[in-house]
Amino acid sequence: MTEASLKHFKTLKENVRRYADEHLGIRKAFKDWSLNDIRNFQVDLEEKCKSTLSEKWFYTHLKNEGEKLPRIDVLNLLSAYCGYKNWDDFVFQAHVPSAEKPVQKNRRPANTLALLTVALLILAGSLAFIFWPQAQYKVLRLSDAYTRKPVPLGNVNMWFKKGQNLSAAQKIRVPLLGDTLYINGAYYKAQKVFLGLAADTLSVRLYPDDYALMLNYFSRSTTQNWQKRQEQLMEAIHPDAKIFQSHPQYEGIELLNRDEFIDRLILPVNSLKNLEIQDIVYQNEKIYRLRFVQKTTENE
Repeated sequence: MTEASLKHFKTLKENVRRYADEHLGIRKAFKDWSLNDIRNFQVDLEEKCKSTLSEKWFYTHLKNEGEKLPRIDVLNLLSAYCGYKNWDDFVFQAHVPSAEKPVQKNRRPANTLALLTVALLILAGSLAFIFWPQAQYKVLRLSDAYTRKPVPLGNVNMWFKKGQNLSAAQKIRVPLLGDTLYINGAYYKAQKVFLGLAADTLSVRLYPDDYALMLNYFSRSTTQNWQKRQEQLMEAIHPDAKIFQSHPQYEGIELLNRDEFIDRLILPVNSLKNLEIQDIVYQNEKIYRLRFVQKTTENE
């Protein structure tokens, strides 16, 4: 191992971080990644490269500045994740000194071609702006990032950054120059997607909200080990959380603190069943605000 190899690995880590920033929306340094961020990265790595890395490896090599170079198979994996063939290809393409790169000759024709290309693109854009319709309708398809099953549009909220709320219609109207679509739901993490005009069908993978699904499961199942569930809920919910239970039949709402909510959820004598989460807000990766309604039957 050489000092140059460690520098190459440091650059590769920065490429991985930028790729995760662009494709997963994780806009922070590795040392600030949460456990959910790491898990989302593992899923994305598995989907793209058919392999992944353990949490222990992440903490050892990405959250900390190690003095050892990872195994070559791991370097190949991360290089492939960033779009290179392997580690050797990454080193060659990203770190070849400029003096060793082939000297380009006859640059003037290339520059002329580049200018002509830019001129044609500007002309095409101008004609498109004049003759194209002011918006395009696109089919939106949502799926669960883990199960790959379709997510009904009625299960999420969608809006453009200008504040235009969208209905659960299968087709959505996209402005001519594209726009950023915001997606959020009680059981899915908030996500934003830039909608261009290239494709007629937009496929978006949504990442489930693990804590929301845990509450959903606890309210629909029984256990003998209620103390374990209590510990898990204490870990998931902020000590100062405010929890609102909606009572549509009385057109009212009830405010619970963390302990009251946990007792009602896990104790059979005063249990909450079949919860439907309406809204959930986090602070420091813990549930800080929660609004839910209790269904009297699963068929309501």
